[in-house]
Amino acid sequence: MSNALRIAAIDALLPQTQCGKCGHPGCQPYAEGIAAGEAINKCPPGGTATIHALANLLQVPELPLALPATPAQIAVIREAECIGCTKCIQACPVDAIVGAAKLMHTVISDECTGCELCIAPCPVDCIDLITLTAPQASIQRERADQFRARHQARLARQARDDARRRAARSTPVARAQAETAVSRATSDDDQAARLKRLKIEASMAKVAYEKIRKQVAMHPDSPFTAQLDALQHASEQAAAALQVAQHAVPSALTVAAASDDGALKRAKIDAAMSRAQLQKALKAFGEAPDAHQRRQLDTLRQAAEKAQRQLDERLPTPSDKTSDAGEQALKQAKIEVANRRAALQSGERRGVDDALLSTLRADYAAAQQALHDAEQRCGKPAPQRVLVDKAGVSAELRQLKTDLAYARADLSRLQRSADTESDTLNAALERLAVAERRLQAHISAT
Repeated sequence: MSNALRIAAIDALLPQTQCGKCGHPGCQPYAEGIAAGEAINKCPPGGTATIHALANLLQVPELPLALPATPAQIAVIREAECIGCTKCIQACPVDAIVGAAKLMHTVISDECTGCELCIAPCPVDCIDLITLTAPQASIQRERADQFRARHQARLARQARDDARRRAARSTPVARAQAETAVSRATSDDDQAARLKRLKIEASMAKVAYEKIRKQVAMHPDSPFTAQLDALQHASEQAAAALQVAQHAVPSALTVAAASDDGALKRAKIDAAMSRAQLQKALKAFGEAPDAHQRRQLDTLRQAAEKAQRQLDERLPTPSDKTSDAGEQALKQAKIEVANRRAALQSGERRGVDDALLSTLRADYAAAQQALHDAEQRCGKPAPQRVLVDKAGVSAELRQLKTDLAYARADLSRLQRSADTESDTLNAALERLAVAERRLQAHISAT
């Protein structure tokens, strides 16, 4: 067996939590370490079952677990306490947390590995770990391939982002050389680049002259007095060169450039105002808007999307425009899931009528479907739908599991508070019991 196949076989036996408790940044690096002779007993989430499987594969003696075993678990964010700092999103190795800056975050329970990496960065300690039952733990273990694919997709995305940042941090000399090479493609481009350079030089010369002039006016004995005439002469020369260049540039090119710049500025303003109106309405209507308010939100959302499309059409087209648009759509889909889920949770807590609750659940399910579609368009794995097809896990079962997780989280939060009234605590206990009965009844029926 080649070393690559050996590493792949070892990695296939690991739980793919990507927790780092083994001392490596993920399961794949630990598999490489085991293939190189490292001990097989450093995986707390895998426990003795993983040690036994690795010992059989490698034909080595079994060893006692080096660290206490970690039970199968998932993270749950107490969303009412979340401040939207995004630190947990940055820490999650499988992109199982959705949200945006200054907006509520939430955990996609079917994607969470229970790695605990989101706990420490949270500045308000609003993340709980819920231990899974034996059947749930078995299902989570079967998702190892899903977790591996999501982790690899995250690493690939981070590599793309790093490449973009490195390109943006290129030296001014390199950027100037690139602009010069492009500007020489046509005479119009060459003239426009020269005009831009002269504008910058004239502006810098004028700023330098005005700065020294003000200092000399305030302090006549300033040592810069001797430089004033030279700076004034340089500023006048730069302005004259710019004026000559402006007359040399074809008027049609100048008018077109000015028109394009003005249209781009208007598009940016329209997009910013549309987004601001939408955000203002979202805050004003709260987490559970009524039917009329939802229609208003849909209208504002469509207007914001239209303004953004018009802005995108006027922006310079980058080589990876398709990828950037896909990433933007994915980000918007994640935010929509978080907003719909918050509205559903608020409605359940307030005990709204069944008709509105059904509408909120339908909106949440549609947002989840849109998120999976966006992940597929971006080339990210969307194994949740595949898992539904193969294992027969229905959307109803996922919703019941989500309800149970929220009921447990709410009860835990109320139990930690010393001011919780007994009626509120009893209601939370009853909600948890109802959620458990519904989930058990669904599992028994299937």
